[in-house]
Amino acid sequence: MIPLLLALLQPANGPAGPPPATVPPPSAVVSETFSGRAGALSAFAPKLRDTITIDGTLSEPVWQQASLLTDFNSYSPVDGRPAQDNTEVRIWYAEDALYVGIRAWAPPGTVRATLAERDRISSDDWIAIHLDTFLDRRRSFVFAVNAFGVQADGMRSDVSAGPGVSRAALQAVDLSQDYLWQSKGQLLDDGFSVEMRIPFKSIRYQMGSTQDWGLQVIRQTQRTGYQDTWAPTSRALQAFTPQSGYLRGMTGMKRGLVLDLTPTSVTSTAGSASPDGWRYGTRGDLGGDVRWGITSNFTVNATANPDFSQVETDVGQIPGDVRFALFFPELRPFFVEGSEQFDAPNRLVNTRAIVQPLGALKLTGKIPRTDVGLLSAVDAPSSGSDGKTSPRFNIVRLRRDLGEQSTAGIVFTDRTEGSRFNRVAGFDTRLQFANMYSVDLRYAGSVTRDSGTRTGSLWEASHGRTGRSYGYRYNVQGFSPDFETQTGFVNRVDFVRAQINQRLTLFGNKGGWWDQRQHFVSASALWTYNGFGERETPLESRFSLDNSMSLRGGWRVSITPDVQRIAFDPRRYAQYAVLSPSGRDTGDFTPNDAQITSSVRFSMNTPQWRKAGASLTATAGTEPEFFETATVRRTEVEAQLDLRPTSQLRIGTLLLYQRFVRARDGSVFSTQVVPRLRLEYQLSRALFLRFIGQVESRDRSALRDPRTEQPLFRRSAAGELSVQGARQSLLGRADWLISYLPSPGTVVFVGYGTGVNASESMRPMDLERTNDGAFVKFSYLFRVRNAAR
Repeated sequence: MIPLLLALLQPANGPAGPPPATVPPPSAVVSETFSGRAGALSAFAPKLRDTITIDGTLSEPVWQQASLLTDFNSYSPVDGRPAQDNTEVRIWYAEDALYVGIRAWAPPGTVRATLAERDRISSDDWIAIHLDTFLDRRRSFVFAVNAFGVQADGMRSDVSAGPGVSRAALQAVDLSQDYLWQSKGQLLDDGFSVEMRIPFKSIRYQMGSTQDWGLQVIRQTQRTGYQDTWAPTSRALQAFTPQSGYLRGMTGMKRGLVLDLTPTSVTSTAGSASPDGWRYGTRGDLGGDVRWGITSNFTVNATANPDFSQVETDVGQIPGDVRFALFFPELRPFFVEGSEQFDAPNRLVNTRAIVQPLGALKLTGKIPRTDVGLLSAVDAPSSGSDGKTSPRFNIVRLRRDLGEQSTAGIVFTDRTEGSRFNRVAGFDTRLQFANMYSVDLRYAGSVTRDSGTRTGSLWEASHGRTGRSYGYRYNVQGFSPDFETQTGFVNRVDFVRAQINQRLTLFGNKGGWWDQRQHFVSASALWTYNGFGERETPLESRFSLDNSMSLRGGWRVSITPDVQRIAFDPRRYAQYAVLSPSGRDTGDFTPNDAQITSSVRFSMNTPQWRKAGASLTATAGTEPEFFETATVRRTEVEAQLDLRPTSQLRIGTLLLYQRFVRARDGSVFSTQVVPRLRLEYQLSRALFLRFIGQVESRDRSALRDPRTEQPLFRRSAAGELSVQGARQSLLGRADWLISYLPSPGTVVFVGYGTGVNASESMRPMDLERTNDGAFVKFSYLFRVRNAAR
């Protein structure tokens, strides 16, 4: 496969976008100024032989020769206005790296800056450099820094960030990917300055002796809540990346040999309570990763017996619908690098399905106008259905650029375990036209063989318009009953759903008390898969109106009323049974009639002040309860408070609270409370201490038939009945971590975690330790050096 791809890497049709400008001689590109407001968006960076110390001062003479980007415009929450604060970005390059110097002005004492952990600067003032190195106008490498030069980096694909999230925000960037680059900043009386060095061997880019890249610079100012861009960007257009400017005419770039070796050592000890006392087991693992840049646009990653332990803890979630599994994002280093090449609709690729791989191989890159992602992995036998056979995974994702913004792609996934297998093949396309309209079409089929063989399919079609003041999206999708993906994440099948979304956006006057109002009208209907074909009444229908407002100074509030009608599918309750009125025998359970419910959700986000920021979401009303097929009164609160007493200390608190009360008699059905505390102390940019503590209190009453109030039973596969009695749990978890991370790939982690349980009494003072464990992880990135090629 690799030789075939190399043969295809010869120059083909040029990238989409305007034709390259004539490259001026080096003497003509020194000290040029490129004004965003004036439309000077084709920047030429001079190639210089100087070397500098990355210290954030911009004091070296070379910065006076660099090209200068100026005159930013606002983008969010209001676009098209001159930026309130001045920003200057200077760019030049050497043969092995791109250099960026930033000077951002602000009123004295207003810059938000902390000595944050990597990728956790979204609460600070920050500036991000977007580099569309393939000039495909679809995705870009993102390098962001705060005033101290603390880094956040990742890949941004040109997809919608969702209602209420700016497409220029760091939330729209996949920050799971980490690149090796240098930055340092200084907080000044009238703003801040930052120096950045981005080695060419840390990124991928198109082949060719002369490079033209897409370029955008974004600045986030927390005191105002505004985001500004160098290249003027309109909210009316469908895509964000195509509105970037250009960095043109770079020549003589040399990556050298791109070969990274990362050996890893992990030693862990785990203990748990047993009838004869506390027992510990210790194990040590050696493994490693290899990264080889075959060409400037293709990379091979390999791993053997890798450490995929999660240093980050998945944040506790209260499920909105208990019938379906929750999705957690991928955080493991081997899988996140180049993960944008495996983006597939409907989550048909979810690498967390590969639980404990013994080894894996991955190829990612871009043939001119075609993205390529290939991955093969062998999982541990313990991940198999019989505990003895190693599951084998193969994933192929290809996506072709069509025109300036449209794409077409295919995906194939295979999980094989002995004679068992699950295979999925799919096609998808996104067609964009007239700058603000799009059509999406998707289809996939699955074949699964275990005790028998079954096939299934999914399909989806949608059409949307993105305008500055008015937009919409219409969508219909279907999953057949036997569709299955064991390499992706699909938590519901056997349905057809139609959705309609309408948006109206209004903008306030300059200097007014509000900046932006958005109104989202959403309606949806859901049928069983066969019921849709037979034109039955929808099983579920819903209508909501999301009203949000961005206020002056960075405040944001929203209120969303919601009405829904839910009928209960009898097939989901075939294993339920209920006592007869006499209480002497049982009969089949008949689900309740359809329920009509309504609720209101309110949310508020404060500005990011210098020392704190907070958010609150509260929901009240009624909603369907799927265990008993009845209506409950719902009260739910999610509150977050982030404190920054100093630039080094961060305190994050989270409280999730949910209470369901039966509407028919006022009795409490269930209560869930999840408080979480995160403490971080950053001794330096590389060294920090962290504590995460979380408690989960869950209490659910015994299930009852809403018609007769008799207990509900569940029938096992063997025909045995078990009463669905009350359930309660009080569990806690505490994790301590000392981390030394001087650069991506080179890390030392020392951690300890313990779990506690007081489910029997449900009293916090009775918490008892049930398990604990400690680990030490060491890895070191060897970047092989040789003469540049």
